[in-house]
Amino acid sequence: MSKRKRRKLEAMEAKRERKASKKAKARKRMKKLLLLAMAGGAVAVAKGAQKPKPVPGSGTVTMRDAEPGPLAFMMGEMLKGFLAEPSKKALADKMNVSVAIQDLDNPDMAATMIFKGSDVEVANGVIEGVDIYIGTELALLLSLSGAGKGKQMLQWLKTEDGKKVLNAVKSGRFKVRGALKNAPQMAMFQKFLTPTG
Repeated sequence: MSKRKRRKLEAMEAKRERKASKKAKARKRMKKLLLLAMAGGAVAVAKGAQKPKPVPGSGTVTMRDAEPGPLAFMMGEMLKGFLAEPSKKALADKMNVSVAIQDLDNPDMAATMIFKGSDVEVANGVIEGVDIYIGTELALLLSLSGAGKGKQMLQWLKTEDGKKVLNAVKSGRFKVRGALKNAPQMAMFQKFLTPTG
């Protein structure tokens, strides 16, 4: 190969390398900008998604519907009983979450509890935009109140009620949505429903 051809090829190769380097730098800049935009968007979403802190309430339970359904009525009465306990009211004062419970065997048997501090509104059915949805057989849901937490829950899972809940989860008969996204509120809700003593 002649010197002239070799120089021409070397020049073309150098030109390709410069072009590739420019593209790589442009990609790197674009990646940085994209990451910054995503980070900024995530911060904005997180700030916007944060609910206002709950204001301690008066511990009242109100029914949204003039004729509460059986589950809404039962939940309302249970909430009134719990909120009469000072420790439960203090816990509810920290809550700002809506929780819907639905019996999978009877979908019309559903109620939503909207906690605004310890002032709770109970509605028939599953309201739109609910934070946490729990769908199961009501008997299983009620048995969860004895589960406890941590090591207690692990021991409870070995009981007959615990095994029933595990089987329901495995078979898709125990559905929960929004619990991870609202984990602190879910933990408070579970603690609120757990009998004291």
